[in-house]
Amino acid sequence: MSQSKGLQDIYAHAAVRDFGRALRIALRQQKDFSSLVDLDGAERPEDFAEALKRFLRRFDALARRRRLRRPTQQMLEEIAELVDSYGVKVVRAAIISHALVAVGRPETEEEVSEEVMEEEGNGHAN
Repeated sequence: MSQSKGLQDIYAHAAVRDFGRALRIALRQQKDFSSLVDLDGAERPEDFAEALKRFLRRFDALARRRRLRRPTQQMLEEIAELVDSYGVKVVRAAIISHALVAVGRPETEEEVSEEVMEEEGNGHAN
């Protein structure tokens, strides 16, 4: 498999997109920059697993308060498989990239409204 095909597979993978969506919501609604820094600093699979655990613990509290959809156990296992197959750096970059891109229509530099973020969090983004 070529590297570019591998990247396409990783960036389009449902688990990567779902974790990226969750991180995007955490960043926008909770200003959870700690999770971004934790994930970005993870170099080894063990570090990445710890960073994911901390992120999921933080996100769980937000998700319960806001009734947001959380990543599933299956998605978590698929992320682990991707890390085993492609390495931490590529999977980490894909998750963070999904968290930082605009979803749907291009966004202005103004703060995204709370209503739009909640729709996005519930899987109803435009």
